[in-house]
Amino acid sequence: MAERTDIFIERPNGLPIAAIEIKNSQSLTPEKATALRQSLLSYGLARRAPFFLLISQEHGFLWKEPASEVFDAPPTSVFPMTAVIVRYFPELPAGERLRGSELELLVQQWLIDLAEKSREAVDEPEKTLADSGFLSAIRGATVMAEAVP
Repeated sequence: MAERTDIFIERPNGLPIAAIEIKNSQSLTPEKATALRQSLLSYGLARRAPFFLLISQEHGFLWKEPASEVFDAPPTSVFPMTAVIVRYFPELPAGERLRGSELELLVQQWLIDLAEKSREAVDEPEKTLADSGFLSAIRGATVMAEAVP
């Protein structure tokens, strides 16, 4: 059985762009994110995609051009997710945690909006994603939930 990723982004020609995993742990540090990515890659998840993102309610971790043989590489970029949460769920009380499925839907909609270029890269986290080449890579792409990379 093929491993699934929470969200997968591909070009119109079917080539992979990014695999995204949602892990809404409050204490997700770059070190813990690296260990989670290492575990996922060891099971074959997302080795073909040039970008890998691990996203929690507080932070996003991006690996660019993740080499399949370098499982323990630290994230290329770390960015705050607070602005995205507030933008897409303004009624969320301060300090309240989203359930995993809620965060997954929110992130999926955000990525769809980014792929459709409805958001300019003037603030975080879009600025970090633009600087990494991620935003230009996903323009016009298809964003899919629970996909097999």
